[in-house]
Parts: sequence; structure tokens; C-alpha cells
Amino acid sequence: MARRWAERCKARNHGYRHRARYLRRGYRRGSRDWRDALPISEQNLMRRALRWLRNALLGLAAIIVIAALVIYVRSEQIVRRTYAEPLAPIAIPTDSASIAEGMRVARIRGCTGCHGSKLEGQMFVDDPMLARLASPDLTIAAREYSDAELVRIIRRGVRPDGRSVVGMPSDMFSQLDDRDVGMIIAYLRSVPPSAGQRRGLRLGPIGRVGVAAGKFLPAAAEARRADALSSSYPRGGDSTARGAYLARTVCTECHALDLGGGDGTPDLRIAAGYSLERFVLLMRTGKALGDREVGLMSKVARGRFSHFTDGEIQALHAYLKARAAAPQPTPAPK
Repeated sequence: MARRWAERCKARNHGYRHRARYLRRGYRRGSRDWRDALPISEQNLMRRALRWLRNALLGLAAIIVIAALVIYVRSEQIVRRTYAEPLAPIAIPTDSASIAEGMRVARIRGCTGCHGSKLEGQMFVDDPMLARLASPDLTIAAREYSDAELVRIIRRGVRPDGRSVVGMPSDMFSQLDDRDVGMIIAYLRSVPPSAGQRRGLRLGPIGRVGVAAGKFLPAAAEARRADALSSSYPRGGDSTARGAYLARTVCTECHALDLGGGDGTPDLRIAAGYSLERFVLLMRTGKALGDREVGLMSKVARGRFSHFTDGEIQALHAYLKARAAAPQPTPAPK
């Protein structure tokens, strides 16, 4: 009997010690939370880590919301900004020859490429992440705006309400002379009206970031920036002035205002490698040296540059060769 009692006490003491060990480690009988199976010190560490993660995620979400709001407000300020550009009336011809020439000049400058073959307007950019940008029906604009207002839109990128147009290469058009602008407007007014595309702009998230960061500038801002480079082109009695004018008002849309290229387009010093015969072939057919297709250039040449006269192509070639032969300007120190 005494022996049996001793064994029972020993087992009971072992059970107490076992239970005490579990309590010291932080276990709770009947708990289903996995965190309760951890020691108390590890439970506290886990709670702190989860609290830190929660706060970090909330902070990140707050930063994203604030940044999105700042970008939205800034992009709206830029898009809605008004520009004080004076009206500059010019003579608008009405004869059939000037209207026909205005159609040719408009094609070379890309008006029909962006606004449609009948100037009816079209969806120019349709990318939800970038923007939805519609080029408007120019037959409507030609009847809603005065001659002076059309001149200001073409050269300065500014609408009658003072706000800038978007996507129009007014930096390239800023140096168009009165004769060419007058004939373009004469042509616009001669086209029969149509119920085409109305002007529209809706920026996507990437577009808003680009506008806020200064990557995408309104046309009016681009035109003002272009003014600083206007004096770098030959003018007046210079033998290459005619070709320089064509390069300035045709080629700068893709090859930059200084014709130095960028964003995948080459510096137009490359034209020095073309004889006049091969340059004419490039302008007429889009075929580069070696009868190569050169992407957008080939397409633009066939659609726009094929309307150049022989004299214009010769003048443009002469200027580009002279430019290539001239010493390159020394880059400004940074």
C-alpha cells in the first residue's frame, strides 16, 4: 500500500511540474490562436512587427494618395493655364490658286495627317493610361474663329479663351510666314463643313505625371520655348535661308527644334550622306540609302514630303548639307 501511494504522488508531482513548465512558456489550455503557442516574448515581438507593417502600409497609402492629388492639381493647373498672346491679323487670300496652294502647304505641315483627309477631326491618341486626345474638326473651327484667332492658334497654340491647345506642333508652326499661314487659313475656310470630331482631352495617370513633370508641354509653352531658337537659322539674303525655313517649319516636329534629333530620330546632319538624287528619292518615295524603309520617316515622306516641289527639295537639301559642313557648336558647360 505504501509503495502504491508513493508512485501516485510521484506521478502527481510530475504533472504539476509539467503544467508549470507550460504556463511559464506562455501556453493557455484550449486556445486556438497560433500566436498563443509562442512564448510571451515572441508574442510581443510579433505584435510589434504586425503593428509596424500596418502603420507602414497606411503611411504608404497616404503618400500615394497625397502624391496623386498633387500630380492631379499640378497637371490641371498646367492644362488650364491661360496665355496672353496678342492677335496678329494678316491678309487672307481668296483666289483659287492660293486655296490650292494652301492645301499643299497644309499637307506638307501635317494638318491632314492629324485632323483627317477632309479635316473632319479624329481620335488622335486613345490610350487610357496616357490620354484620350481628339483632334478637332477644322471645318468647325474655321467658322467659329476669326482669321486673327486662327493665326494665333496656328503660330502660338492659344485658343480664343486664352488656354493652350494640346498636341499641336505650334513650336514648329511658330515661324511660319504670313504667306503660308494665310494660304492655310484660306484652304481651311474653303473645305465644306462637316459634323466631325469635337475637341477633347482626358489625361490618364501616365499623361498627368508627364504633364506635371514637364515632359509633356502645352503647345503654347512649346511655341514660347521655340522662340529662343529662331535666330539660329539663316535668314534674309543667306543662300540657304529658303531651305532653313523649310527645315524649321517641317522637320523640327520629329528631329527637335535644333534638328539634332532625339527620341529615336537622328541628327539631320545625316543628310550629308545623300546626293541630291538620292535625297529626292527619299522625299518622294520614303526609300533611304540602300532602298531601305526607315519607319515613320518613310511613311511621312510618302504622305507629306512627296508634295514638296523640286525647288523646295533642292533648297532643303542644300541647307542640310551646309549645316552638316558647319562646325558643331560647343555644348554649354553644365
